[in-house]
Amino acid sequence: FLQDAFVPLVAVLCSDEAEKISRKNHLSFAELVRPFCRLNSEVHMRDPNNQLHIIKNLKIAVNNIVTQAPQPSAIRKLLSDVVSCSQPADGLVANVITAGDYDLNISDQLHKGSVPWYSNWKDTLMDLSTSK
Repeated sequence: FLQDAFVPLVAVLCSDEAEKISRKNHLSFAELVRPFCRLNSEVHMRDPNNQLHIIKNLKIAVNNIVTQAPQPSAIRKLLSDVVSCSQPADGLVANVITAGDYDLNISDQLHKGSVPWYSNWKDTLMDLSTSK
């Protein structure tokens, strides 16, 4: 049971031409290779400590990578969630430095003091824009 429940997952990213050829059989490329993802023989694998492990009846799950850009509404929701998660916790004692008419909140946990969410928001936005 465990061997079928916890299987290695392989992400497939193929060319448009390979996908077009596999579509002739009304299958995606990942669906085309799935029948070959169960080995009935023994597989010899090494872990990071170079220990040899023998696995019988290895099964591999193959799935397509989604390469479409997210919808604008999904991007806005993701960015909103990042900002919400980056707000300081209620009751968090911050160091307050007064500079003229301004009070600056400096927190050891949040490196950006007065706008702790901005760094996370910017990093998420950059990740979304480079993943297209």
